[in-house]
Amino acid sequence: MMQIATRRFVRPEFMNHHQTLYAGYISEWLTEAAMIGVTAVLGETEHVVLAAIREIRVKKPVTAGMILELQYAAGEIGTTSVEIQIEGRDFLTNTLHFTGSAVFVSVDDDGKKKPHGLKKNAVG
Repeated sequence: MMQIATRRFVRPEFMNHHQTLYAGYISEWLTEAAMIGVTAVLGETEHVVLAAIREIRVKKPVTAGMILELQYAAGEIGTTSVEIQIEGRDFLTNTLHFTGSAVFVSVDDDGKKKPHGLKKNAVG
């Protein structure tokens, strides 16, 4: 089940030359929402690093004046990694505008991978 990570008011200065949301903002906001999600799942930020952003798909254009709600859910859980799936939806209509995911890895104080201790059934 998806949980709310954050909301964003889409301002005119975020538009590209087609007057839709510039893809760089989608990537940035997706990554931020995924970090919020992995923090909720793991309960910390200090020993977590971004390893990959996977397949951002724009389903419908995002236009100025919309409020986007970014929602997260835990995806695949590995020994050291956690995938966080993201959906960007119109806050008022719940229309799906984009999806994507980010993979985070737990690391020790030296930056080397370490098991996070999560079990697949224990997470969303």
